[in-house]
Amino acid sequence: MHQYNTTKRNGQVFSFDIVDEEGCEVRITFFDEIEKFHYHRVEKGAWYVVSKGFVKDANIVYNKLNNHLEIILTETSVLKWCVPDVAETKKKSQFTPINEVLATSNNTLVDVIDVVVNIGEISVIRRKDGSTVKKRIVKINDMSTFTIDVNLWGPPSKQLGNDLKNMHASGTFVILAIQNTRVGYFNGKVINISTSTTFKINPCILEADTLHLRGLILSCIDLHSSGVHHSDSQYQRMTVASILQRLSAMPKTLETTITAVLRFIKED
Repeated sequence: MHQYNTTKRNGQVFSFDIVDEEGCEVRITFFDEIEKFHYHRVEKGAWYVVSKGFVKDANIVYNKLNNHLEIILTETSVLKWCVPDVAETKKKSQFTPINEVLATSNNTLVDVIDVVVNIGEISVIRRKDGSTVKKRIVKINDMSTFTIDVNLWGPPSKQLGNDLKNMHASGTFVILAIQNTRVGYFNGKVINISTSTTFKINPCILEADTLHLRGLILSCIDLHSSGVHHSDSQYQRMTVASILQRLSAMPKTLETTITAVLRFIKED
């Protein structure tokens, strides 16, 4: 909730962002008494039917979504919780590889899923208007030569940043899925989060399994080629047979490649 003051009136305003199964997003806004009624009924991750609102041009100063319109709800509008269609909830995000993000125009919205390789400390940034905001840089990699910085601004710099730092310090292989984040530039391409950005740590999706298996394979190859025992607990120790069993859910071409590598390691 935010307070607003204009020459005509003062009051409160509350906004939240919704996205449909096609990935299209729009902002929903309440004012004054309507806002007070609906504020505690909105839950992140829940599904809703929204109707009888009116559409207006979005104010790009406050609304950074990739939509030039937004919806205002009034006392006659309906906000109703609903049970989602199972088929819709299983729809996968279109994650963008880092090499494509690096070639993307600034302010483009993207979804990424990558391995966390470093978490920086919190710093305090002073804005042009004199106010300050906390910032933390998380470096992610897609198990290739491509790496990019994710700028965590505000509360996530502490909440999400500390969770990632503790997991990474314990040796956990951390995969971070970030949805609805914006491409920026500061000494190179970066990813900036916003209030509409969502995060999932080690999500139970195929893309995360692919990254995790790639990490296991690379660690096996590294251990095999070096001939030394690696004590770093970042990689879960698994038998070749157990890894091969997990490959059943992988795309066929990737399964064939990884299987061949593992069998070579096993036979050698």
